[in-house]
Amino acid sequence: MGGMIPRLIEKIIFDRLYSSKKIVIILGARQVGKTTLLRSLGNRLHGENKKILYLNCDIEEDCSSINTTSLTVLKKLTAGLDYVFIDEAQRLSNPGLTLKIVHDNIPSVKIVATGSSSFELKNKLSDALTGRYFDYTLYPLSLMEMLANVPSSNNQVLLKKQADTMLEDILLYGLYPEIYLIKRNDERKILLEKIVESYLFKDILAFQKVRYPQAIRDLTCALAYQIGAEVNENELANRIKIDRKTVVNYLDILEQAFVIIRVFPYSKNPRREIGKKYKIYFTDVGIRNALIGDFNSTNVRANFGSLWENFLIVERLKMYANKGQLPKINFWRSYGGAEVDYLERFSLQERFKAFEIKHTQVVSSKGAKLFSKEYGVPIRVINKDNYLDFVA
Repeated sequence: MGGMIPRLIEKIIFDRLYSSKKIVIILGARQVGKTTLLRSLGNRLHGENKKILYLNCDIEEDCSSINTTSLTVLKKLTAGLDYVFIDEAQRLSNPGLTLKIVHDNIPSVKIVATGSSSFELKNKLSDALTGRYFDYTLYPLSLMEMLANVPSSNNQVLLKKQADTMLEDILLYGLYPEIYLIKRNDERKILLEKIVESYLFKDILAFQKVRYPQAIRDLTCALAYQIGAEVNENELANRIKIDRKTVVNYLDILEQAFVIIRVFPYSKNPRREIGKKYKIYFTDVGIRNALIGDFNSTNVRANFGSLWENFLIVERLKMYANKGQLPKINFWRSYGGAEVDYLERFSLQERFKAFEIKHTQVVSSKGAKLFSKEYGVPIRVINKDNYLDFVA
């Protein structure tokens, strides 16, 4: 498979550009395809004779042309345009104010902006742009985006067979677009290591609160060894030899940079259930494997269950993100050790959907049955036979 892989989120964003005058913000890690998505949106709009200015704020000339809060300059820059696309908008000195001025004073121009650092961009946007924008998260490619290109995609049996053949590669090398399109595994490993060093940590280490570059690298590697397990902040602080407050700060930065996802425990009775520890998953399992240099076959991995759980939970989140949705997710664990892997709902009034993620197991665990009895929520087991239903 070569060339560009169509992104499912594109239709949602394209429809939004037509149905609303609000600014559209696309957030996501570097190298997940934000620029390619912008280009694709631009091609569609060009096809409808729309006039677009594309600015890449990683390029100094592009950045300086829009890095202003002067209405006169912005009016001159956007004269005759229908759209302004601003890539890596967190590079602007005051992106929130710049975008607000265009939005409020030049209503004929619509803005699409991307950012690879949610911590920079959202902090700079939140006050100035309250109520003026929609934001979307672009993850690495999803399994369903891969399968959409399979000729047999309307035949569920053949689709499942195709998915099964792709799994080993995905669980080892992840789904960053450039990685997926490379077929040689040695090249994939080199490029993954380059993404980790050049892009992943580039944004993180440039962030002003990172005083100990090696510590945040060590922390990220430590997390890679314990995906799907509950994180103990004090233990991490002792291991990396930094204080707990710095660990908490760095965890927040890693999450805002789209490296990790934190999942917190659910409890309606904090005294009976553990409420302080949370689990961590990586937004891409290839990045996780590159961090610890483990590209061994899944057949010989002691941690396969954790990798499988990480993969499926993130694929579930990608599925929702590609629909422009964001569920609230949790796990559940009692003091007795009973556990349910994944709970989701969209509002506090809604009942949870509950899932146990296993590879071969087909029946719920005793712990899951305890949860089901206490909360009145049925639990579905997701395994190698039915995982496509969970991520489609």
